[in-house]
Amino acid sequence: MSSTDTRDFAGVVAESVKASVGVTFESIFGQPPTVVEADASAEPCARVASVISFFGSQPWSLTLIVPEQTAVAMALKFTGFEVPFDSADMGDVVGELTNVLAGQVVADLLRRSVQAQMSLPTVARGNDVEMLRGKGAATRHLGYTSPQGHFWFEVCTASNVQRLCRTPGTAA
Repeated sequence: MSSTDTRDFAGVVAESVKASVGVTFESIFGQPPTVVEADASAEPCARVASVISFFGSQPWSLTLIVPEQTAVAMALKFTGFEVPFDSADMGDVVGELTNVLAGQVVADLLRRSVQAQMSLPTVARGNDVEMLRGKGAATRHLGYTSPQGHFWFEVCTASNVQRLCRTPGTAA
């Protein structure tokens, strides 16, 4: 795959994320989540978001965004004990859930001949958390529902790799 073929790259990444969500969530929660077309991200609520960046064939990022009620239910199922939404442990749980998923994504991408190395997760929590993307970034929204509640992912790929990536020591 050409490093400049961003449309194909974004599609491969989105398919890999979808496959990995099914495998990972089924192993953790007992069944895969259901893909939904409705955009739950527009509903105002407290949320926790975990972002992992990837480098390799092309730069991209994966963000898991979970509303409060879903986060509490997921944390209980994932850890086996209650985790309050406003505790520091909630950030650890959602960050680790994203990290486990990202490991599966890297393995799936490797089977598709796409190289990817992942960063550590960064977690944010707040009311109506909105992820802001820079110019030249293409974002795909992947919505899901599960017995624990609804949640979604944002896959952000660089639609202009040259503009988003620069050689250290050069002007942006």
